[in-house]
Amino acid sequence: MGRTSMKRLSLALFALIPLACAPRIQGAPLPKAIVSSPCSKAPTIDGVLGADEWKEAPALKFDMPLIRFSPNGIETRPCELRVMNSANALYVALRVPDKTVDNSVSPLVADGAMLAFGSGPQIAPGDDRKAIAGPVYRDKHVKPAGKGEDDDAKQDGQGMLGRESGMCVFEWAVPLNSGDKQDLQAKPGDTIRFNLAYFDAFQIPITKTVIGSIHGAPLDRGDAWGTLQLASNVKDDGGSAFQGPSWVKPLFEGLKSSPASRLHFVDAPLTPGSTSSKALLSFTYRDEHGAEKEGKAKLYLPESVRTDPKAKRPLFFASGYEMADGMDQIYSRLGWIVSSPRELPTNPLLRTINPDSALLHMVRALPFVDDTRVIIGGGSAGGYMTLMQAAETFPLAGAIPDVPPVNWGYNAAYFYKQFDKAGPQQGSKDAKLPFLFAVATLLKGCQNVYGADYDEATWFAHSPLAHVPTITCPVSIYWSTADMLVPINQVGARWVQPFDATKFPEGFTMDPKSLMTSRDGRLTLLDVLPSSDYEVFTHKVPAGTSLVGAAGPHAVFELPMSADKLWSIGIVDEGAPEPNLGHRKYNLNLNRAGFIERAAAGKVPARQLTLVKLERLMDRYAGKEWLPTRLKHLDFPDSERADVLRGLRTYTAAGAENAGTFSALYGQLPAVKRVLEPEVVKELESGKSR
Repeated sequence: MGRTSMKRLSLALFALIPLACAPRIQGAPLPKAIVSSPCSKAPTIDGVLGADEWKEAPALKFDMPLIRFSPNGIETRPCELRVMNSANALYVALRVPDKTVDNSVSPLVADGAMLAFGSGPQIAPGDDRKAIAGPVYRDKHVKPAGKGEDDDAKQDGQGMLGRESGMCVFEWAVPLNSGDKQDLQAKPGDTIRFNLAYFDAFQIPITKTVIGSIHGAPLDRGDAWGTLQLASNVKDDGGSAFQGPSWVKPLFEGLKSSPASRLHFVDAPLTPGSTSSKALLSFTYRDEHGAEKEGKAKLYLPESVRTDPKAKRPLFFASGYEMADGMDQIYSRLGWIVSSPRELPTNPLLRTINPDSALLHMVRALPFVDDTRVIIGGGSAGGYMTLMQAAETFPLAGAIPDVPPVNWGYNAAYFYKQFDKAGPQQGSKDAKLPFLFAVATLLKGCQNVYGADYDEATWFAHSPLAHVPTITCPVSIYWSTADMLVPINQVGARWVQPFDATKFPEGFTMDPKSLMTSRDGRLTLLDVLPSSDYEVFTHKVPAGTSLVGAAGPHAVFELPMSADKLWSIGIVDEGAPEPNLGHRKYNLNLNRAGFIERAAAGKVPARQLTLVKLERLMDRYAGKEWLPTRLKHLDFPDSERADVLRGLRTYTAAGAENAGTFSALYGQLPAVKRVLEPEVVKELESGKSR
């Protein structure tokens, strides 16, 4: 569950609690005034109430009143509450009987709880909320209007839902004073106003949800809540509950084989609101001049890695740009590991593919990564990076580039031969083509990397078009007809829509023939991609879909995949380009659930290895530049060889047909290209690679 769905969930919960908590029924109530127990050692916030970690906090047993909407009814459940605090943190645990496991986000059916603090009898903007919904924790606060909630910009605290013997177990760790004005601000000995609400199978429609609170009081009525007196004679416990998971670091210790051994563990910070744990890593790579540099990366690890670190799991590699926390959840929820570069010094197009390719070599060699199930993906320059990495690495379960430039020389000429036209004109501070001007300004340093002549061979050599024959994995890709940053002219002339020239600077063009003089500079994807290798799917934007940047309905597309073609090309018909656009004109959500499901099957088809692909692999193994220009792109020699062998072993071990294909193709190579050791060839031909 990402930020948006969690926000919608908690807003809905806030609105419905007054209904749920109105009933008054007989039962053993929780005392209105609770005294927190002193805590000397922080518990582990994992949804498991260890006997030793909570021994300082006796269980307060009570009956929680709950309301059911369909059929209408009131019930109680015997619950247990534990509360303790140190000098720096408050710890709360709640056990609620619940025999059903509700942990789905699609459709939404999730057990949850919300810990609420009040600054006074009336709910006030900024009052603290700590929410748990299924596997997700979020630090929230009451919105300025005093109704509803929003996420804190700074996520503090920790929370986890666990299950044991027919019980839901919620644990929270709350800083007494995090420094965030939207958090609890307290000190030992203070008395604070609080409440705790519980939701059994929250879902839409709400009629199937059971809701209650520990004080039988709504969350919008602070005067009906209870109070909590914090223990005063306590010491700082060291804050271990707010530190990252301890099981992550050992995963990266003892990695002795190249290239994985070049990954160095840095930290495993908490990731509130996430179903995954995050590992921050550093690594070395060679830049485009061959100099050794340090790069940074992060891995998102699903909870299953903790419980079974020896099992192999699929990997999604985010190419080009750093993935924001939370964006990994589409894969993490499915049990995938997600890798991303981080703290990048420049744009992907400026730094070339070197750090991304080196990182991909390393992470797919990790012992808990399933090398048969690796997808790479990215958007714009990250989509470009995806295609270039697909041309280099082998094998891949799939590549999913969004709106990538494929003829880099043409796209650069489009930017810089019209740069002055795109910017502010005399007497104005506003750029005529705002997104184009901003991106071109960001990428101006590319001229220092590739040269000032966009028709020169270096630009085309660094274009995906030059490497189409070596992209042998399934590709799900799309472009928009209205894109102002990556003109669709470089994809195919059939989708070019004439724009209104009166809205653009005089002489502005997207025509490759007007911008480029070389044959290569004028090539399109469909000029080089065999018709037998692709299928095109055109998407019309539904009427009523809102424009990018405006509120309103989003259109949702599932990008189709071809049943038998290597490339599934999506063309989103958004009309003609307009001056104020970036990549898209409309608010669209484009999904690839079917493509991801197929990739998760872990099948490596024999056709992924071709003669030209094998030649590329052999060049890499021999230390010969596969992208021969004045720039350098090979990883360290031992890593290149290890990555090539890793890929070939994965491929040939997938079946007799694959092993036979390798043997036949290797025999067709020129003698100078047959660079593998005889024992390695024998191993690969046997199909019994380790």
